Amino acid sequence: MGDILVCGYPRSGNVWISRLLGDALDRPVVGKNGALSLATGGKNRPGPYRIMQAHVYPEPSKQFWNGNRIDLERGGDRKYVFVVRDPRDVLVSSAAFWGWSLEETMQKMVEGPGPQGLPPWRTFVEAWFNRRIPSMRYEDFHQDAKTQLANLLDALKEQPRKPLDEVVYRQSFDVMRAEMERYGDTYPFGRDAQLRHLRKGGTGEWETELPLHMARLALTLWKRPLTILGYYQEPLSC
Repeated sequence: MGDILVCGYPRSGNVWISRLLGDALDRPVVGKNGALSLATGGKNRPGPYRIMQAHVYPEPSKQFWNGNRIDLERGGDRKYVFVVRDPRDVLVSSAAFWGWSLEETMQKMVEGPGPQGLPPWRTFVEAWFNRRIPSMRYEDFHQDAKTQLANLLDALKEQPRKPLDEVVYRQSFDVMRAEMERYGDTYPFGRDAQLRHLRKGGTGEWETELPLHMARLALTLWKRPLTILGYYQEPLSC
């Protein structure tokens, strides 16, 4: 049995879903290729495989790991989960997390390089289209995490080792934020980074935070993936 990679663009819910899987399956959570990440935890959980949170996308190569890319044909017995979030919310969340302006963040997501040197959001996401891999929307987890987690485990052909209602509670935004308030300095990158990551944990923030002209531009530039992913929505002020 190989590692389970939870893949998605930054600020899309990868950390949360990685933690949910790690808790449910009683497996350690690590970053890309075993590196440290905000999601890293559960080092005392049994192996042999791990839940790996990674901002990577598929592209043919001569090796499995190639920077921010992976070659699925060379993945062996690894399993994958693709996590996606409304890019307008990703934009707002990224700007707050990295301290960029909304305009700067949108430029990075549209033209690249994006956060962590990634390609534009659309390029990254469309690389995952038409793959026989479970695709999960952050918004669906936010609405009903227990049901979505059960669906994901079924898709991965994995059996939970812990009751899912308890897992969802332990990994909920309020519980984890309280944990980081008290013990954040014992987690990767420390209390401030963990709390900055756990900023709001909501959905649809772009509707109030994104200027109308930017919301319209996002709709134009990302129309195809927004439509395919079920996110196409006119700004309310149009």
